[in-house]
Amino acid sequence: MLITNLILAAVTYLSPVHFDVTLAGNFGEPRPNHFHGGLDIKTQLVEGKAVYSIGDGYISRVSVNIGGLGNAVYVRHPEGYTSVYAHLQRFAPSIEAMVRKWQYRHQTTDVDMELNATDCPVAAGQLIALSGDTGASMGPHLHLEIRETATWNMMDPLDFLPGLLEDSVPPKAHSIMAYPVEGEGSFCGKMEQQRFDIEEGMIADSLFAWGKVGFGIFAEDFMQGSYHRYGIRCTMLLVDGEEVFRSDVDNIPVAENKMVNVWGDYDYFVKNEQWFMKSFLTPANKLSILKANKDNGYVHFDQQRDYLITYVLCDFFGNQSRFSFTVTARPDSLPVVDKESNDSVLFKMSEPNSCMLEDISLTVPEGSLCADVRVKPSSRSSRRSRPLHSNEFQFAMKSIPLFDDAMIRLKVNGTNDDMVDSSKLYIAALKRDKRNDLDPEKDPVVCIDSHFSQGWIEGSVSDIGDVFFVALDDTPPRIIPIHENSWPTDSIVQFDLKDEQSGVINFKGFLDDQFVLFDYVKKSSKVICDLRNTPVTPTGRERQLKFLARDRKGNESTYQTTINY
Repeated sequence: MLITNLILAAVTYLSPVHFDVTLAGNFGEPRPNHFHGGLDIKTQLVEGKAVYSIGDGYISRVSVNIGGLGNAVYVRHPEGYTSVYAHLQRFAPSIEAMVRKWQYRHQTTDVDMELNATDCPVAAGQLIALSGDTGASMGPHLHLEIRETATWNMMDPLDFLPGLLEDSVPPKAHSIMAYPVEGEGSFCGKMEQQRFDIEEGMIADSLFAWGKVGFGIFAEDFMQGSYHRYGIRCTMLLVDGEEVFRSDVDNIPVAENKMVNVWGDYDYFVKNEQWFMKSFLTPANKLSILKANKDNGYVHFDQQRDYLITYVLCDFFGNQSRFSFTVTARPDSLPVVDKESNDSVLFKMSEPNSCMLEDISLTVPEGSLCADVRVKPSSRSSRRSRPLHSNEFQFAMKSIPLFDDAMIRLKVNGTNDDMVDSSKLYIAALKRDKRNDLDPEKDPVVCIDSHFSQGWIEGSVSDIGDVFFVALDDTPPRIIPIHENSWPTDSIVQFDLKDEQSGVINFKGFLDDQFVLFDYVKKSSKVICDLRNTPVTPTGRERQLKFLARDRKGNESTYQTTINY
């Protein structure tokens, strides 16, 4: 670690913006299925702020509408790192020209363009973009990442940007959670996990335990001049002054991203939107940013005495807070746990698992589960207005995210009907809301890439807690013109694309059979084309305009009209 810190100290970059920086989010904040991979730099509630390369290098990649980043630029630096700038409004003119050329060559709005070192070199402090609010952004800001180029590990950008901002406010602990190990421990006379809030620096309850217990903490960091709450850089758990667990949220391998679900209490977060980060290691938790003693951070209350438990929280700037509480060890009888269940199936994370019924099967690869879990397959007739081609199936009453995808197969009903085109069938997943509830009226359904064969349809799923069913999409997207009467005078063509089933996957526009690019209208289902920014030369004559939209099951709509341009 010391050698790594010394190397990082020699690699410093410039700020990506020319104004005082405050953060909307810091590096490594726990989020469902991933750590926050960078800094969210506030842009004073507006778009269009200049964004500069933090160091010398070259543009190695530019993307549009890929993976939630919206418009993004990647700069590869000779020191072995790549900086990523996301949610951009637009690119610098030279980059914009390359993107437009790529879009016209491939006849697509979505871009994933890789460049060579000689294609677009940049210098430290060079303008590369304007900040925006594109992609999966909740408001105008600049998302900045620094990746180790060779491994693509996620690095804390603050390690590379000395003086970017100042902070003298320490983290704060809000609550602790006790996790007695089933059959091996109890806490305050109970065998289930329990939350204890911290008020005025203390826990009001008298705490007692016996046997093997793990602890977790809900804590947040703060910075002066900001109302935002941030993730904790470093956490230590001490028992009678001896360290038993430590986390240092930096240099996170991308392959370990989903392990945030096992370090954090995922089930509690889904219901309450608060992350309790566990100060012990469960079998599935292989996060390299965590260190624990030989007991994996668990505390053994096996002597009749008081145990002093201390949390030490530290942010990037070295601001530190400590919170201690006392747990009295009292002998307690621990019940024998009956792990058998007549109406459920135990899926083990250490081995491959499968569940096969008459009309559905699920196969979960070894090592995909976050923990051993019991599943209980059930089905019901659809409560939806549109007809389905199977029952609705579920394996659990809660979200169960996976490290690696599982394979699901559903038997399809009604395929003997000549009116059913099997290529239009797909597996649909009804997603649970933030409290693990299901609301069919809101219809939060996603289309899973599926393959039909011999009466069955199969696909890969990342959460086996969803509700699954077979749906048919033989309806093309709807193309709705917007302000069509003003197109000839404004030279701006705009459509609203609607598809309530599998979803629109691509679209194209043509003027007299010549491709013209349509861009996304952010945070909407609309697309827009300014004809003045296309290669088509205006003539003032009547032209043929054609627009095509295609959904995920290959249904295509075409809108044709004439326009004077």
